[in-house]
Amino acid sequence: MAYLVAIGFGLVFLMSSITFGSTIAQSVVEEKQTRIVEILMSTISVRALLAGKVLGNSIMAFAQIVAIGLLVSVGMAVTGQTSLLAGVGPAIVWFAIFFAFGFVLLASLYAATASLVSRQEDVASATSPVMILIMIPYFLVIFFNDNATVLAVMSYIPFSAPVGMPMRIFLGSAQWWEPLASLIILLVTTSAVIALGSRIYANALLRMGTRVPLREALREALRK
Repeated sequence: MAYLVAIGFGLVFLMSSITFGSTIAQSVVEEKQTRIVEILMSTISVRALLAGKVLGNSIMAFAQIVAIGLLVSVGMAVTGQTSLLAGVGPAIVWFAIFFAFGFVLLASLYAATASLVSRQEDVASATSPVMILIMIPYFLVIFFNDNATVLAVMSYIPFSAPVGMPMRIFLGSAQWWEPLASLIILLVTTSAVIALGSRIYANALLRMGTRVPLREALREALRK
């Protein structure tokens, strides 16, 4: 059962993050490629443009997670799996909470990395570092779902906490204060990533043509 729950959390996290994150990346590059971004920036600020993309897709991703969680819960209740629902229910709730903030972090990274390129053909390579951050928790939770040490480390790393902490809650190995502590770390990290990502996004959005090196974008963002 722990293995099945691990696959469920890992797969939902992976597919939702990639689906809505890729939508953000493609939208950013499409606006650059067609130069619509120049018109948009004449009416609204860069930060407002980024906030709209991140929040809009985050709300849709969160709605999908809630819908899946409700469907699973109703399915268990209808089929009489009340004992299983009592065990996995709290983990599903915490998964939705962690995913809501964790995806905002990933969405900011998707938008920032996508702004470095001006062609749709380059989106995959530009966003590959973010893709790796999404795939690592998926594989770790599947291969190490019975390893308490690995899950404990995962539950405090912001990129893997949305998967690691709900698994620990399901297994009953997390103390009552640990989800709160992990959530605080995630919130602080998300705030820092949003600040850095918005600077990269603002600096690279109007740079057309050749790809902006990530190292150069980070250097310019940290300089301001």
